[in-house]
Amino acid sequence: MLVNNASIHEDLNLIKNAALEAAEIALRHFGKDPEIWYKGQSRSPVTEADLEIDQYLNKTLMAARPNYGWLSEETKDNSERLSATRTFVVDPIDGTRAFIDGTDQWCISIGIVENGRPIHGVLVAPVRKQVFLASTGQGASLNDAVYTQDNLPDINQPERVILPREVIDHVLPDYKQNVEQIGGARSLALRIVGLLEQNADGIFVRKNSRDWDMAAADLIINEAGYKLVDLDLNDVVYNEIETRHGVLFATRPSYIPVMRTAFVG
Repeated sequence: MLVNNASIHEDLNLIKNAALEAAEIALRHFGKDPEIWYKGQSRSPVTEADLEIDQYLNKTLMAARPNYGWLSEETKDNSERLSATRTFVVDPIDGTRAFIDGTDQWCISIGIVENGRPIHGVLVAPVRKQVFLASTGQGASLNDAVYTQDNLPDINQPERVILPREVIDHVLPDYKQNVEQIGGARSLALRIVGLLEQNADGIFVRKNSRDWDMAAADLIINEAGYKLVDLDLNDVVYNEIETRHGVLFATRPSYIPVMRTAFVG
């Protein structure tokens, strides 16, 4: 597996080990009615577990790489990250509502971004006992399964597509009728890597997703041969001033024109 080659992937090992420890912190709170707060007008929940993990990851990762930038859902943004060569992009718990509800549809997400693109990524879904890993040019893995751009599965017939309710009304009726619509995890990161885990052919991502929701997952699917792009068919760029994105979709390169044509806004 990728994580065994520490001499080549020191950064990947660093974030993998930190994510595994963060998962243990999360599990100590999981199912035990953690204290919850709600953020601003969005009313997005944050728990004591989110904050404890954020503090642990910030302390651990920045101590190991003090010259890296830091961007996390649960830390006040700091423009210093914009001048860093590499930046940690972190979601302490992606899928906090699922965590609160006691389901398995949440994970810890850590990516390292350089020049606007993720170069290392890890997702740990502890209840599912899943560890996703990727480094640029090295393929991706889910536990003992290895994915590369050379071993993409055949496309399903009909195509299996993850369609969130916020997007479904903007997709051509003929397209919706001719694909198999499958459900995805409540965590966006886990929904995206569902391309691998669920043998899906594509996923639409609603607007207003954030860097920390996607950076690690983007690299994982990219290393497995899939692409996450915007409606102009450009790769997603991370660690810019604006961390919020418009409608996106992910699929294999050959299926990009079909999905783009299907979305009519």
